[in-house]
Order: sequence, then C-alpha cells, then structure tokens
Amino acid sequence: MGERKVWFITRPERDPNFHVDALHALKTATDNFTAIWSKNRTLHKRYEEVLALNELKRENISLDGSGGRTWAAMLRTFGYVYTSPNGQLALTKVGKALLDGTKIHENTSKQILTLQIPNAYFLETGFRPKFEVGFKIFPARFLLRLANQKQLNYYITKEEITFFALTAQKDNQLIQVTQKILAYRSATETEKAEMKKEIATNYDHRERSDKGARDFAAAHGDVAHTFMMLCGYTGMSEYVRGQFLRIPSEQQELTTKRLEEIEGRYPFNKRYLISHERFAENAGLDVDSYKASSFGTIAPATNQKKMLNKVERLLSSFPSLKELTIEDIKKTLQHELSQSDAEKFALLIKEQEYSALNDEFVESYLFEENNLVFEEKTAKILQSIGFHTILRPKPVQLNVQTQIEILIHIDDQTVCILDAKNYRNKFNLSAHLASHMASEYIPTYNGYDGKSVKYFGYITASKWGGERNLQRVTEKVDAIDPSLNPQGAIFSANSLLGFLDYCLDNDLTYEARKEMFVSCFINKGYEHVSEMVKQKSSSLQPSSN
Repeated sequence: MGERKVWFITRPERDPNFHVDALHALKTATDNFTAIWSKNRTLHKRYEEVLALNELKRENISLDGSGGRTWAAMLRTFGYVYTSPNGQLALTKVGKALLDGTKIHENTSKQILTLQIPNAYFLETGFRPKFEVGFKIFPARFLLRLANQKQLNYYITKEEITFFALTAQKDNQLIQVTQKILAYRSATETEKAEMKKEIATNYDHRERSDKGARDFAAAHGDVAHTFMMLCGYTGMSEYVRGQFLRIPSEQQELTTKRLEEIEGRYPFNKRYLISHERFAENAGLDVDSYKASSFGTIAPATNQKKMLNKVERLLSSFPSLKELTIEDIKKTLQHELSQSDAEKFALLIKEQEYSALNDEFVESYLFEENNLVFEEKTAKILQSIGFHTILRPKPVQLNVQTQIEILIHIDDQTVCILDAKNYRNKFNLSAHLASHMASEYIPTYNGYDGKSVKYFGYITASKWGGERNLQRVTEKVDAIDPSLNPQGAIFSANSLLGFLDYCLDNDLTYEARKEMFVSCFINKGYEHVSEMVKQKSSSLQPSSN
C-alpha cells in the first residue's frame, strides 16, 4: 500500500455534535485520564463498553478493542487529547473546555477549522498509511473557500468534493481545483466518466486490481460526507445531506470575513517538527487561550502582500518576536527594505503583541544547514529563554586556540558553556570529545567574568548518543578541582525549541524559565521537551514581562 494521496478523516462518528459526548465517555473509561492507554486492549474494550452504555455506538464490542481505538483516534485527530510519552491520553485545554461545558460549539468549530494535514495524530507511528510528503492544507477551510465562490454558484457537490477537493494538497490549489470542477460541470457524461477514471487511477493509494471511479467514490465518498457535516456544523455553510455544501447569499460576505480572521489567527502549525506533543498542546488550545504568533493578523493592502512575505522571511531567524524592540526589527528589516518601510512594518509588528513562538523560525532552525547560523539561532533561543548569552566568547587564558560556541550566564557566580553540533545524522559524545570538554573547554573558560564553569552541555541538530560520557567529564574535572563539580546535559534542537515554546505557551517568567532549564543539567540527555519539563501547571508562574 502506497502513501495517501487524498484527504482522510477518522470517522467512527461523523457528527461533531457528539465529540463532547465521546470525550466524556473517554474520561470515564480511563479513570479521568489516569490509566495507561497505549497497548492496553482491556482499556480499549472498556471505552467501547462506555460508548455503548451511553448509546454512542452499537453494543457489539470488538475482540481486541479496535472500536475504542478508532473513537480515541477521532478525539486525537481533532486535538482534544494526545498520547503522552508515558502512554496516557492527556487532555488539551480545548478538551478540558469541552468537559467543563465551556463554549462547546465555539471550541468544537475552532478544532474543525484548525484541523490540518499533517497534524500530530497523522504523524504518529500507528497511523498508516502516511500522507504523501507535501501536504499542507486545512481541509475544512479549503472547502468553505471553495464553496464560497460566485463562479461555482456558491456550492459544491459531494461528488465534486470526492474527486477534486480531496486531492488538493495545499491551500493555494483553490483556483486549480475550481477550474477542474467548472470543466467537470460543463463536460458530457462520457467525458465525466473519463475524468473520474483518471483521478481514481492516479490518486488511489490502495493496492488492488480495480481502480475504477465507482470504487474510488465508495472508498472516499464517506470522507467527503464527513467533511461536509463538519463544515455545516461551523455555521459558515449549509449542508444538504448527501448532496452538496452551499453558502447562502446572506452568509457569503460573513463567511469570507470569518475565514480571513481564522486564517490570520491560526496559521499553519509547524510544531509537529518539534514534537507531536508540542503540536497537540498548541493545536489543542481553547478559543480563550489564543496567542499571537504569526503575521496573519497583519492585513496590509493587496499590493503589499509580497512585502509582508519578505518581512516574514527576514524575521524568521528570531524564535520569539516579543523580545524584539522596534529598533531590533528595524535594523533587521533594513537589510532589504527602505528605512521608511522598515519603520512602518516594525511598528505594525509590535502592535500585534506576540506572545508565542514565531512559526517562521521553527522550520528555519530545525533544517538549518549552515553551522555558524545554527549556532547563532541556538544562541537566540537561549536569549529568548532569558539568559545573557555570549556567542563565541573569548577564552580567559591568553594564547589559547580552543573556543566554545556559546556561553550563558547563570548567576553572579556561575556560567554554562555549550557546544553546538549541527550534525544531520547523529551526534555521539565520544570519550575523546568528553576528554576535550574536561581538559580544554572547562579550564579555558573557568574564571570567565570572574565566574566558575558549573555547567556544560551540547546542543545537537539531530539525535545523540554517549550520554554516559557526561558523567566522565564531571569525574575528570573533579580529579583536578573537586570544588567545581560541573554538571552536564545534551539537548536535541527539537527539545530546546520545544522548551522555549512550552515556556511561552505557559507564560513563564524569565526566572522560572532559567531555573527549569538549569535544573536539567544532571548529566543527562534530552531528546524530547517532555523530558525537560518536570512539573506542569502547579509550578507555573504567570509572566510579568
């Protein structure tokens, strides 16, 4: 079986009115989300039983709990819950809002309109087959924009969705899909049959001998039907069951306006590049937990759209726009913009009061190929966490060639030195590198600005190994100076970026961010942000920054 070429939606229940009921049943079955869900077929069957008891599904219970897994998959797809590293199903903010009875329709609609391909659930190992690389689309928004067009008479049929809309991989394919539908509507019956046959042959990922249009429609028509119901639930369109989706005349202008607001407020979420958990937590924010992170809320004149794209690119090297001053932004923009344009956009951007991770930074950091730029971006993340950061600091000792990439000030007495490793495959902390850290780097920078090197570490672009050699660094230094006793850590770029994202999402003060980060230096390596974050909401301090 090949990769998916068309949209898919998990649909044990097509009607979103029952999402909240399915979530309540899951809460009951998992003892308020405390039971381990992963590989627990007994619990999966228990969930089926609770669903049947609440008349949400037929009473027949599967032998292996597959029905329970399918219902849970639906709730994960829409971001109400996600699978935590310990195997539990963790509740997101929007999931909690539904269980609390808070703005149920608004929150459910928000999850429908922010559902994207790919998302955290679609990227999990258990989801098969995977979507083709290249998908970047909000299905519900795409359908609403498609239907809300004069040239299509403000409607699209189930058949048109099945054969044309479901094959779109990007939001910018709207015109292309519209033209195909118009061509289909004006074609003869013979021509229509040929068009559908061609689509079935080219887009069906399933391995079988018959790739006819009828079988394609049977396989994917229910997906189209489900998306039609989802769009109808939002109140932005009218769903005529089994036939078409249309935008009534009195709603056309309002739908356009609301889609613009949603697209500005909720841009495409790239946090799945950081971790599935960070994606799920961010995509699972309720309607009252909005954090401006994109440039989408800026609505310049049409002829300035290209200019805004340039501004986004120029600022993509900064992880958090909140920490930047107007002068910082102007200085960056003036590399390619005039002084007046730089000042105009700097003022416009600061008006947005960004309070979340800069989406444009995520991909630029995680796929950075230039080693020096990787170091610079890593330093910017540490600055955004709250540290006074020195990039490529000068050694304390004279006539020493050794130079560390990054130094951060911890407090009045201590500093931390960090070696940035932009290895694409895997960084292994070998005995040789550990010895170099102990005998060269730490002695060279001990006494920097009158402070002791109490912490050391490595930040690697990809996976890492050799965690045990962190302790060997400590032991080698202790053999020379027992009073120093430095503690180390290894961080993947994903975990470091995820840590900043977590801090911003939870409004941690700079002091709380720094304290949590420093607590990770216990001669341990971190591949995921969940390993770095030891205490959740009970220890969070609201930011006054």
